[in-house]
Amino acid sequence: MLTALTFAIACVVGLVVTPVVRHYAYRLELLDMPGGRKVHQVPVPRLGGVAMTLAFAVGVGFAGLVASELGSAAFLRLSLAPAILSGVALLLVIGVVDDVRGVPALVKLGGQVAVALLAAIMGLRLERLVFPWASVDLGPLSVPLTVAWMVGVMNAINLIDGLDGLASGVVLTVLGAFGLLAALDGTDPILPIIAATVGCAVGFLAYNLHPASIIMGDTGSMLLGFVVAAVGILLTQDSVRPVAPWVPIIALGVPLVDTAWAVVRRTARGEPFFVADRGHIHHQLLRRGLSQRDAMLTLTAVSGALALIAVGIGQLD
Repeated sequence: MLTALTFAIACVVGLVVTPVVRHYAYRLELLDMPGGRKVHQVPVPRLGGVAMTLAFAVGVGFAGLVASELGSAAFLRLSLAPAILSGVALLLVIGVVDDVRGVPALVKLGGQVAVALLAAIMGLRLERLVFPWASVDLGPLSVPLTVAWMVGVMNAINLIDGLDGLASGVVLTVLGAFGLLAALDGTDPILPIIAATVGCAVGFLAYNLHPASIIMGDTGSMLLGFVVAAVGILLTQDSVRPVAPWVPIIALGVPLVDTAWAVVRRTARGEPFFVADRGHIHHQLLRRGLSQRDAMLTLTAVSGALALIAVGIGQLD
């Protein structure tokens, strides 16, 4: 009940607020212009992530307020809800500044590291890795690995956000896998966070399918990446039966492979890894003749297949 209501609240807020944000983005001329690695042909408002963040926050706030009244399990561990919400709030500031004025890549990376470090210090971190044959306490590697995971996933979702609806579609498949694993495991505290994220993504996706009338910008992609990374940590640490670390990695296969290939590709050319190009998987599909919609659906389908594989492996471990 709580999960369904949280999803519905976040989705409705996203549906209502997104056109309002779009209207003000047009008025303030905060538009994403064509060119470079971007494939859209006309200027598009780029503040969709603000609406997504608001929808997510309202959904999480609702879940926190009514959880006890519905007799649900405690809404996350007390140390983790503030970690997630603090990270989302700080990312909102970084993302809005970047979407409005532009932020140098290294400065934005530093902000992401700060967000991940804050979350880790507040208790949202990898402390041990559980394998089918043993578990490994990470000790002093706990915080560095947590920061690397969070920053890596945030940038992976950001880089896959190159086609209308693609980032949302991929994230929905990943969160579908995570939600199913959490439900099968009986991990109620994780489900409201997943539901709020799915709700805000679905509400936004109604306006972001090709041809999109608004894009999420870095504000939205970092929000989705951070929450996905956080839920992945929760599944490996806080579940009744923690999943092996490769389960979230497999579920995130499409954006992680795309990011790894981007790093290899740019390094081989002697370029900094953060320099944008048109060599991503979705660009390759477009060059092979697929339409934007078909390329988005293809990659989302591949991500969905990997999500199902991750669920199967998660249940076998």
